[in-house]
Amino acid sequence: PAGRALREHPLEHPALLGTALLLTGESGVGKEVAARYLHNISNRDEKPFVALNCAAIPANLLESELFGHEAGSFTDARNRHEGYAERAGDGILFLDEISELPMDMQAKLLRLLQERSFNRVGGKEAIAFPARIITATNVDLAERIRDGRFREDLFYRINVIHIDIPALCKRREDILPLLRQYVMSYVEAFDSPVRGLNSLAEEAALEHLWPGNVRELRNRVERAVALCEDVWIGAPDLFPEYCCTTVETGEEVSSLSDIRNDAERRHIIRVLQFNDGCMSETAETLGVSRTTLWEKIRKLGLSDNVPPH
Repeated sequence: PAGRALREHPLEHPALLGTALLLTGESGVGKEVAARYLHNISNRDEKPFVALNCAAIPANLLESELFGHEAGSFTDARNRHEGYAERAGDGILFLDEISELPMDMQAKLLRLLQERSFNRVGGKEAIAFPARIITATNVDLAERIRDGRFREDLFYRINVIHIDIPALCKRREDILPLLRQYVMSYVEAFDSPVRGLNSLAEEAALEHLWPGNVRELRNRVERAVALCEDVWIGAPDLFPEYCCTTVETGEEVSSLSDIRNDAERRHIIRVLQFNDGCMSETAETLGVSRTTLWEKIRKLGLSDNVPPH
């Protein structure tokens, strides 16, 4: 998703890989994935990538976590602590949910970006900050500025280049590649016998609105791979909450036999097309013998889909 969202921009341009970047988009669209993608294709790819979620750390600890502290600078500060800014070194400091920074920390972040140096809490020595800064948010910063909750001068500092990552429902061509990628990833992680998704599962995925974006997709795939009782993930595995909807609403429903035949028909056609009509390769992919495959083809009326060999 990161690559597609960034393809509209000149990735070969040094500015995109070297200056401040603001990533926006709904929660779960992959803003940190995009930041890591840019890190990997930049000349800083061997340098650190340090990510800080500004909403995940209590306000009273943010300064210490971002800039570090000296031993004895406050109660319980027994040792020197290197903050995120220092750990980033010559790499990238990624600040997620930048909109959640308290106003006093916004002023200190602005100073960091203007002077390219900082002091640890309780420290007197200025420490250089050579890292590149990438920020991300899922809210409208312009609205926050109007409400007096975000500094306008900081906004212009972090918004040198702005990339908005669309919601998954607006880039439907990414859905199936993402599904297949995550299926293979979780199959490997769980040592699962699952081979992939059947055609009805893929069609259901294309119809789904994905309100939780890529994060929702990943979680649904993880559950499906973990709980699937077949070698092919079906629509009920991805969307168990919808499997009984038509029965509960009193609408006419197909029999299990019809649904199973329809799913098998679509899946066999897809695998045949993938294998250029080769029966032996298709049978191997489906985990059945050629004889069984031929019987299925005749039963499901698919003979016209098999080229002569």
